[in-house]
Amino acid sequence: MQPAPGPFDASLTAEIIFFFVAGALVVVFALPWAIRAAVKSKNYIPLIVMGSGLICSLLEPMLDLLGHLHWARNLLPAFTNFGITVPALIPLCYVAFLGLEAYFCYFVIRNGARRSHFIMLLGVGIITDALMETIGINLGVYLYYGTQPFEFLKFPYWWGFINGGSFVTIGAILAFAVPRLHGASKLLLLLVAPFGMMVAYFGVGWVHILAHNSALPTWVRWIAAAVMMVMMVGWMCILHQLVGRKDDESAPAWNLWRLFAYSRFGFSKASRQRLWERMLDDAGPQARATLARDPEDPAQAVVGPTPPARTNTPEMV
Repeated sequence: MQPAPGPFDASLTAEIIFFFVAGALVVVFALPWAIRAAVKSKNYIPLIVMGSGLICSLLEPMLDLLGHLHWARNLLPAFTNFGITVPALIPLCYVAFLGLEAYFCYFVIRNGARRSHFIMLLGVGIITDALMETIGINLGVYLYYGTQPFEFLKFPYWWGFINGGSFVTIGAILAFAVPRLHGASKLLLLLVAPFGMMVAYFGVGWVHILAHNSALPTWVRWIAAAVMMVMMVGWMCILHQLVGRKDDESAPAWNLWRLFAYSRFGFSKASRQRLWERMLDDAGPQARATLARDPEDPAQAVVGPTPPARTNTPEMV
């Protein structure tokens, strides 16, 4: 294990800015939506997934240790484990990314996703994680130390692959499990974020993590990181085989921009529905007959153990 660098301080302004950038702002806007879904539609999945993300934040010190991340010493603390004090901004960060970001992956997958869409979701996760972390690192809230392959603006992009892969893995597990769990058994989904994240980190990421914490030459560690990144793309293909749409089945015409537009800029239900209609038109004549009319109605999902229900009664996503 490489020793962490010496202590350093972050400004209060930097800590506050990163608190909101890292997820608090997203959670503030998303929580009323999740509560409304539970109260009006008896759809508790958004709240459960957000709770699962919160539980997943307990893994942070282990990942900091293995990935060589070091926090400023004067941040407001949340808890300590592995000898690492995790700041209070981290729990809401996990709710936003391992909860809400993963929930969007689930939304895309349950409505029919091709192999290319799984890889696009990985790309969205990489970009989102890189943007958020680059801001935090350059604000001086934390840093990565030691040999960090594929680093740009102080952010090592191997982290983007392993984190983005976690989001998609959790989404795929949700797509499989949600329609099969009923009543109180849905509370099992509180485990989905820590389980899905560890599948990505130790099912795929082990190649790099082992090399990262070894005395191997630097060039070997770069190769290990590259191999892991390629493996993560392969893992997306495996997830597609498990819960994705086959080549002879209709799927919405997602592209990278539409994924960002729907999840980040679709501020109204009407604008999101218009985008969905365009994707159905671009997907071909069979799409309207086989895909959801309202993608935000869970009953119209095309992934599940039984044929999808076709109703005209919209529910909360």
